[in-house]
Amino acid sequence: MKIKINFIGFQKKKEVLEVEKGKSYAAILEDLGINPETVVIVKNGIPVPVDDRAEEGEITVMRVISGG
Repeated sequence: MKIKINFIGFQKKKEVLEVEKGKSYAAILEDLGINPETVVIVKNGIPVPVDDRAEEGEITVMRVISGG
């Protein structure tokens, strides 16, 4: 299945990946070299848990910055 990824807070802006069914968003992020704990995934305007199984379509991966 194909997933279109829009990146916010990264060097790259867009990418289209061919992903095997049943793979989690966390596994996809790790394949891309992105720590799942440092981002929020949004699909259709709604945050998605990184441990959810990926679905075909478009997502946005936003880098999260926090301070203390």
